[in-house]
Formats: sequence, C-alpha cells, structure tokens
Amino acid sequence: MTATEPETRGTAELTELVRKAWAEALGHDEFTDEDHFFHVGGHSLGALHVVRDLGAELGRKIPVRVLFGNPTVRGLAEKLAADA
Repeated sequence: MTATEPETRGTAELTELVRKAWAEALGHDEFTDEDHFFHVGGHSLGALHVVRDLGAELGRKIPVRVLFGNPTVRGLAEKLAADA
C-alpha cells in the first residue's frame, strides 16, 4: 500500500456519499461528478440538505459555504477528504 492509497479510497467513499446526498436533495441522479450542483437543479435549500446529510453521516458540521465553494461531486468529496 502506498501513502496515497488510503486517501484515494477515502475520497472514493466520500464521492459515493456526496452522490447519494445530491441525489436525495435533487430528487434525481442524472448528474456526473463534474456537474455543477446549481446547474442540475440544485438550489440553496437543497444545498442545506446536502451539507446536513453529509455532516450527519460524517459526524461533523459542514458549513454550506463548503458546497458553494466546491459545487461538483468531485470537488466537494476532495474538499471533505482534505478537511478530515
């Protein structure tokens, strides 16, 4: 195992969690990891749901500005992994 493997696995797991939170908030799963949350039907209330659900799953508070600053699945997952 290399030093980057645990981080990659963690990011992969976080990516799945973000996808699930997005799908629940958006009411659909028709988006890619590079799509912008607000371009696939997201809105501010949905963003609050995403960070609430992710925060509950991860056991930490996630400010909504984290989603606003990282509005793609990949970007948000990477940010969450970096902040862990």
